[in-house]
Amino acid sequence: MKHQFLKAMSALGFAVFALGAHAQQGGKGTDMGNMKMDCSKHMGDMKGMKGMEGMKGMDCMNQGSAKPTSLTDGEVTNVDAQGGRVTLKHGPIENMKMPPMTMAFPVQDPSVLSSLKKGSKVKFALENVNGVPTVTSITPQK
Repeated sequence: MKHQFLKAMSALGFAVFALGAHAQQGGKGTDMGNMKMDCSKHMGDMKGMKGMEGMKGMDCMNQGSAKPTSLTDGEVTNVDAQGGRVTLKHGPIENMKMPPMTMAFPVQDPSVLSSLKKGSKVKFALENVNGVPTVTSITPQK
């Protein structure tokens, strides 16, 4: 009888704990709607991020934005001609709501990579192309 009493009390304790945890979440289960993502730390090269555009806190995805594309100043830190990518240290990219950072981006026209080298100062435009932030124009500065 003592063993059954302990089992019952353990089950009751677990139920009280589970109800408390559920109530603490407001009954939302695993809703992450209030989670704020720092895109500069967590987005990487954004591969595989398609479908997260509407998630609260993922404003840097900004697919379908009505804001016009603007040119951003940057510095080339790496050119991957084979992969069709350029790594840029850049200031804020307003149309993408992206803070200053260093990040690799695919380029829409890989032929432009031949005119770039590490350390080049550039002006570039970044747009979402099929859900992937892509350099759509890039011009070396003198």
